[in-house]
Amino acid sequence: PQAAAPWQVRRAEEYIEAHWSEAVTVDDIAKACSTSIRSLFHTFKLHRGYSPMEFLRDTRLKRARAMLMEDVGNVSVTDVAISCGFSNLGHFAKYYRQRFSELPSDTVNRSKGRLPAN
Repeated sequence: PQAAAPWQVRRAEEYIEAHWSEAVTVDDIAKACSTSIRSLFHTFKLHRGYSPMEFLRDTRLKRARAMLMEDVGNVSVTDVAISCGFSNLGHFAKYYRQRFSELPSDTVNRSKGRLPAN
């Protein structure tokens, strides 16, 4: 379970969860929390150990993984990456591999039975 955090952190997380598929900026998050960008980053780092933008990226990666694991037709890694807010496919693949220890294409292939389960 996550440790208790100030309301600004919880509100930022809620905002990110609600707007993960949009072009969210740190300014948007700070405005939603009625705080400054500097204060938001400081509070996030202090209570979560990472920045609000890292939380946004991780949220998007989890959504992308769920989409890639769905067995619906010809799911495209490119389409999933773009719909989850990643415009650079190389960065998407790098972050995805860091987070889930496999490439996005491996997730698709495993969900379709082309690769053995880990």
